[in-house]
This record gives sequence, structure tokens and C-alpha cells, in this order.
Amino acid sequence: MSTHTSELVAAFLVGGARALSPDEEVGLASVLTEVIARCEQAWSGAWLKPGDFAAHLGLHTSKEEPPAKALASLCCEDLYLALAAVEGHRAALGALEATALVPAGRAVRRVEDSNAFVDEVLQLTRLRLLVEEGSQVPRLKTYAGRGSLRRWTEAVALGVALSLKRRPERTSPLDDGALAVALGTQDPELELIRHRYRPAFRAAFAEALAALSPRDRNLLRLGLVQGLGVESLGALHQVHASTVSRWMAKARDSLLEHTREGLARRLALNTSQLDSLLRVLDGSLEVSIASLLKEG
Repeated sequence: MSTHTSELVAAFLVGGARALSPDEEVGLASVLTEVIARCEQAWSGAWLKPGDFAAHLGLHTSKEEPPAKALASLCCEDLYLALAAVEGHRAALGALEATALVPAGRAVRRVEDSNAFVDEVLQLTRLRLLVEEGSQVPRLKTYAGRGSLRRWTEAVALGVALSLKRRPERTSPLDDGALAVALGTQDPELELIRHRYRPAFRAAFAEALAALSPRDRNLLRLGLVQGLGVESLGALHQVHASTVSRWMAKARDSLLEHTREGLARRLALNTSQLDSLLRVLDGSLEVSIASLLKEG
């Protein structure tokens, strides 16, 4: 075997935590070379380092049968796309959108045939597939290639859709302790506003958050709760980081504006009191967004 194919075999064996005879290794080298070439041709690009993909194949290949036979039963091209997408390759993200997420959107319409609902579900599905949430790895990393990625993604999206349909309509509570810390003031007027008008603040803020587009809500969730930077968000949405920055700023401004409108409808405050309340709101906005999004 050449040095290149030996490295592929070694990576596969490490990924699969298995040992083979010398003859089996020679046969495996040929199969791995063919599989990787086929995957790169399928997606018109070499998105992954061959050794990394060989290790990924080893991880997902059954140890109960010879490696060549086990590899033949996997959807290797789909495994290649899934790994490249979760690693943030722009072309792979575009291919994932076209081949898996768009068809999943059509399936979601069987649950509710509205553009707003489908957009919300697909945004949450992208989040689930591509972003680490707490201790949970991105779901795409768990895709094992046992069936088509399209069908697997459709199942994830339908799970999200059914979960949204079952979710009761509610207003998410703000974290009072975090909000109090964020206020950091002994101003008697602001303390009065905080205690007297907190229910209206909560209701107006949650209403404003619900009025945002699915994209804007999830941008705020990813940026403020998950802590993703604009570069990562840009890769996720296939746009430049500066575009994401503009989107986030616009979402934040829209949230503040709609909260002002909601407070104005609910409260009979004079201009001075309303401005004081909004200064409190503006100073604690990011804490409040994070709290609501964690609850939601």
C-alpha cells in the first residue's frame, strides 16, 4: 500500500476501534480510496480531508461484518455531506439546503400548510442539525448513514413541527434575578417602574419577540444564548459576517420598537416615565432576550 492509502486505513481503524489482518487492510485500502473518490465526485468538491472522512466512516461502520461489506451498506455520499455541513463548509451547507431541507419543508406542510410555520420549523431544524446545544452535539454528527440523509432530515423536521404544534401558547417569564442585576440602580423612580410595571414589561417584551421573523428569533437565540459569533452564523446562513451583524442589529432594534409600542398600549405613563422604563429596558435587553429564548 502507498503511504496515502495506509493513512486512510489507519484513520478508519482508529475511528472504528477495530483491528484487521494485513490482507484485510489491503482490501480496505482499495475500498476507502474508491468511496472517497465517489463522494468527492458526487458533490463536485473535496470538502473534507480524506483521513478525517475515513475515521468518520470507521466510526459508523458495523463491526459485525467485514469492513468492505459494511461500507457497501452505508449511504457514504450522504455521510460525506453531513460531516462537511456540520463543519461549516459553505458549499456543503448549500447542498444540504437543496437536497434535504427543502424537501423536509414540503413534508412539514402536512403538519401545517403555512409559510410562517414551515419557516419556523426549518430554522429550528437547522439549529438542531448544525449547532451544539448545551451538552448535545449537532444532530448531523449522529447521522450514521443507515438510510438517506433526506429521509433522516425529514424525520427531524417533522419531530420539530409536531413539538411546535403541541406547545401551548404562553408568555415566557423573564428571569427577575438576572434582570435586577442588569438594572444595577438605586434610582427610586426606576425601582418604582420596575416593580409596578413588570407584568406589562414581560407581556410587551414577549409579544415583541413573537412578532420577529423566525430567522431573527433564531439569530438572537444562536447569538445570545448559544454564543455563536457572526462568522459562524454567517456560515450557517451562507452570508457574510457583516450581513449577520446588520440582521442582528435590525432584530434588536425591532424588538425594542415593538416593546415600546406594546408598553404604550398597556400603560398610561407620561413621557418621562415611559422614557425611564425604556432606559431600563435598553440596559437589560440582551439579558432579557437570552432569558426568554432559553425558556422558549
